[in-house]
Amino acid sequence: MTVAIAGADDPVILEVVEQALELGIANFLLFGQAESISLQSPNIRIIATSSEQEAAEKAAEAVVNKEADILMKGNLPTGLILKTVLKREYQLRAKDLLSHVSVFEIPAYDKPLIISDVAMNIAPNEEEQIQITHNAIEVARKLGIKKPKVAILSAVEKENPKMHSSVQAAQVAAYFKAFPDSEATVEGPLAFDNAISKTAALHKNIVSEVAGDADILIVPTIEAGNILYKSLVYFAGARVGGIIAGVKVPVIIASRSDSADNKLASLILTVGMIGK
Repeated sequence: MTVAIAGADDPVILEVVEQALELGIANFLLFGQAESISLQSPNIRIIATSSEQEAAEKAAEAVVNKEADILMKGNLPTGLILKTVLKREYQLRAKDLLSHVSVFEIPAYDKPLIISDVAMNIAPNEEEQIQITHNAIEVARKLGIKKPKVAILSAVEKENPKMHSSVQAAQVAAYFKAFPDSEATVEGPLAFDNAISKTAALHKNIVSEVAGDADILIVPTIEAGNILYKSLVYFAGARVGGIIAGVKVPVIIASRSDSADNKLASLILTVGMIGK
């Protein structure tokens, strides 16, 4: 695979590229200020750009023109790369709604945990949350989880008219339950503890296929997702890889504060999913 990195003139990104080359994962097109990119390899091509905007556009064009297979955000704002990806002339959108999907490896959990959406959709309505759930299920299935268990999160496990997220979670779960041969088992509302801890679910007398064994968590808002993401990384020692779902080509968007290890995990995750 060839990866086009927009904004590659960054020490952490260059560390990721160096590690990826050692592992033989991919070749790279590096877009950014050439004087700040010190790596040399036959598997690298450096394309000098004079601004973040130019780096984003040229990297996107490389994917559109099939010079690269994967688009990756380097040291530039997430909003800029997303705005570039969504340009009509590139025709990279595959679905009406794009969403960010994170895959976590958490020491305290016995399997990968997928969380969405922590980086793109601010306060999704019911229809948007259904699409976010579809996108996350698609990622899970590409990872080999045949019928993922999905928890639509709120702060409670019963509908409360005063808590919009609980009502919406029940509506989203009802949508998926309407299809007997659904691609996933979806329950909601579930509080975080009930979704990932069988002990917590038993204490609250919650009988559910999903409770305590979730593969996917769907958060109610970007604030909740962002806090959960960073809590798992900084307090729980989680490794995480993230991609954008709903586009025709793989797009990797990691936080600029993410470690080189987690950015490398995003790359490994994405390369592994291509073609599935």
